[in-house]
Amino acid sequence: MESSMNKLALSAALAALALSPVLSQAAHAQDANTSTATYGSNIDPNWQDNFFVAGQLGQSQYRVDSDVLNHNHGVFQNVRFGWRWNGLVGPEIGYVYLGQPKWSDGYSQLSVKPRAATVGVNGKYNFYQGWFVTAHAGYMRSQTKFAATGDFGTDRYKTWNNGLYAGVGVGYDVTHNFSLGLNYDNYRLQSGNNTSLDNIGVPHGRANVANYSASAEYRF
Repeated sequence: MESSMNKLALSAALAALALSPVLSQAAHAQDANTSTATYGSNIDPNWQDNFFVAGQLGQSQYRVDSDVLNHNHGVFQNVRFGWRWNGLVGPEIGYVYLGQPKWSDGYSQLSVKPRAATVGVNGKYNFYQGWFVTAHAGYMRSQTKFAATGDFGTDRYKTWNNGLYAGVGVGYDVTHNFSLGLNYDNYRLQSGNNTSLDNIGVPHGRANVANYSASAEYRF
């Protein structure tokens, strides 16, 4: 658990570090001409043109206290919608799928399928021409579906939990409106509760989910 918290803290620290020049420069971004020269091709002084949609696809890796559900080859999918003030920093909302780790002993099987809605802050900073770094962090509300199969048949159960996320990335502006990037995201996931323990035999637990992905972003 301590290792998981350290990884999330490291991701959040990296996100904060990546956002710091964005926040600093944003405070001095009143002159549109200066902004364009300083921040790169993604800047648009018209606030109505700074909305974006971004999608990520990659691999999720679970880190839990027990080896039972450690899973290093899950599918990671994420879609986010947001806005950036002067093309630099602003709010975002999203929806993320964190894979489906499974465990089996040959007689019974347990599968876990977590998904989450997210809300947070994001930033994008062009450090050299079309090249940029990104960062985002925030809160997530997750739904986890459990399916336990054995001699008794199949039991299914859902739980809802809170959590945190943070991530960083690097990429390139292919055009004024379209970008490609590579990303690392970390989700601090909780699942189960006392009720799930009584109904399906799965207690409350925590997992650190690391995700490596490619992304595409369109700004409009």
